[in-house]
Amino acid sequence: MIKRFLLGWVAVYTFNSLSGYLIHDILLHKTYMALMPALHSGDIKNKIWAFAITSVTGSFFYTFIYSAWKKRGTIAEGLKYGFFIGLWMSLDMSLNTYASTGLIPLSLALQWLIYGLVQYSVAGIVVSYVYNYRLRSPIPK
Repeated sequence: MIKRFLLGWVAVYTFNSLSGYLIHDILLHKTYMALMPALHSGDIKNKIWAFAITSVTGSFFYTFIYSAWKKRGTIAEGLKYGFFIGLWMSLDMSLNTYASTGLIPLSLALQWLIYGLVQYSVAGIVVSYVYNYRLRSPIPK
């Protein structure tokens, strides 16, 4: 059980890191550049540690909660789990940032919401696959 948890954690962390790069550094790059003076501070590279901490702890708790919540560990269960967690986390983050800072347009908040839903949903599939994966012997019995 600990091996599956650790493998799930690493898989979710890896998926979220790669998909986060795709979303924020490729798909939303032009939007971020247009908002650059207001959206990013000049010393963002000095604060990269904060991103690392939230990535590691976020993927840990995502996997931990899934391991306690799952019933059969099916792909459908993982998708449902990911969608609900994604709805909760992405809706809160995107709309709270929009409402409280005045730094981003509503269109960016909605993009964050949609991309977040997709990212969390696919991460649910990834973690459910890890938990449901069965090693099969290459030699028939």
